[in-house]
Amino acid sequence: MSQVVARGRFEQWAAAEIGLTREQVDALHLVAAFELLLSRCEEARRRGARDPLVTVSSKKAGGNSRACTRRMLEHLGYTAAHRRAIHRLLAGSTSGGWPGLFRLYGDDDPLTSSQRQYARRQVQYFMRSG
Repeated sequence: MSQVVARGRFEQWAAAEIGLTREQVDALHLVAAFELLLSRCEEARRRGARDPLVTVSSKKAGGNSRACTRRMLEHLGYTAAHRRAIHRLLAGSTSGGWPGLFRLYGDDDPLTSSQRQYARRQVQYFMRSG
């Protein structure tokens, strides 16, 4: 699947699954963050990673990988609070058992009601942190 097709589908899927408005999608820089994480995962896959999504994990990735992902997200203009929220939203949170939109989308899984609530909380946190 090409990145252009994946990007458009992800944006539509995420907006529908969480109930995002166009303004929220734009404020979150959702497409740019998706493309960033996708490029990191594709590179990890090319290098032979068993689970490329670990590369963008805030807990399971190696120190250099976490630092690289953080710097790349900062280049999108996120504040520290925004970066944490978008990273949790997309890459997941091991402490909360949240797999992240990126994994759910890749596995073609719809969100459960509790996952949808968690995702909406992250969006609300992001919007309040502005």
